[in-house]
Amino acid sequence: MDVLSDVLKLLRLHASVYFNADFCGGWSISSSEHNKASYHIIERGTCWLHMGEDKEPLTLRGGDLVFFPRYIRHMISDSNQKQALAEPGIVAPDTEGPTTRLVCGYFEFESNLVNPILNALPDVVHIKNDDPDNAIWLESLLSQICRETESNALGSTAVIDKLSGVLFVQIIRCWINKKASDKGLLAALADPQISVALQLIHQSPQQVWTVESLAQQVQMSRSAFAKRFQTVMGSTPMYYLAHWRMQKAYELLTTSNQSVAQIAEQFNYQSEASFSKAFKQHMDIGPGAVRRAKKAALT
Repeated sequence: MDVLSDVLKLLRLHASVYFNADFCGGWSISSSEHNKASYHIIERGTCWLHMGEDKEPLTLRGGDLVFFPRYIRHMISDSNQKQALAEPGIVAPDTEGPTTRLVCGYFEFESNLVNPILNALPDVVHIKNDDPDNAIWLESLLSQICRETESNALGSTAVIDKLSGVLFVQIIRCWINKKASDKGLLAALADPQISVALQLIHQSPQQVWTVESLAQQVQMSRSAFAKRFQTVMGSTPMYYLAHWRMQKAYELLTTSNQSVAQIAEQFNYQSEASFSKAFKQHMDIGPGAVRRAKKAALT
C-alpha cells in the first residue's frame, strides 16, 4: 500500500498554473490572500523572496522552485535589499534590463478533511536547481511545465494541470527523502518501521489491529513501537487507525450511496450507534449531518 497516494486520493488534489510572465529591470510581485498552497518556478534569471523586513531575502535562481504549503504573505522582486512587503499586485514599470521569468501555480484540495501532508511542512520550502539530489527530476519537470505555459498548444492547460500534480508529489518525495521533518506524516513515511505500520493500516483499515499485532509486523517490542509511533505521529497507533477509518467513512458518506449501517459494518463496528459515536468524536460532526449536507449541496 502506497500511503502517500492513498492520502492524496482521499484529499483529491487539483493543481494548475495561474500566472507566468517575464520581468525586466526593477519589478516586484506580491502575494494576495488565498486558501491554497502555491508555488513559484524561477524559469530563468535571479530574484529574491521577501517575507518581511525582519527576515533576510532568500536568493532564487533560474531552475529553483519555492513552495508555500499555506498562505504566507510574501513578495518576489529584483532587489536583494530588505524591504517592507508591498500591497498585493504586480509592479513592473521597466521594459529593459536583466530578464527574469516566473511561472506561478497552486495546489488545491477538494476534500475539507484535515491535510496531514501540508500540516507536516514548514511555511516555505525552497528546492534548489543545483542540489544534486533533485537533479534527476527537477530540471526536466520544471522545463516541461514552463514549455507548456509558453506554447499555447491544444491541450496545454490539461497537460499543465497534470504536470503540476506530479510536481506536488515530487516536492513531497524530496522532503521525505531528505528526512527534513522529525514529526508528522512525512517523518513517519521516512521511518523504516513506522512507515510499514502505516502501510498495513492503510491497506486493511477494517482489520482488527492492535498495538501488539502491528509491533509484531514491524519486528519491534510493543512498548518500543508504541513510544516511537507516538513520538513521530503525535498520536497512538490505535488513535491513528480509528481516525483514518473515520476519514475513509467521511469520504464514503459524501461520495457513495451506502447507508450509515453499511459503512459501519465495513469498518468492523458492531452497531450503527457505536460507529456514529466514534465518527463524531473524530470528525466533530455526526454521519447523519454529513449525509444531509451532501443532499443539500446537490439540491
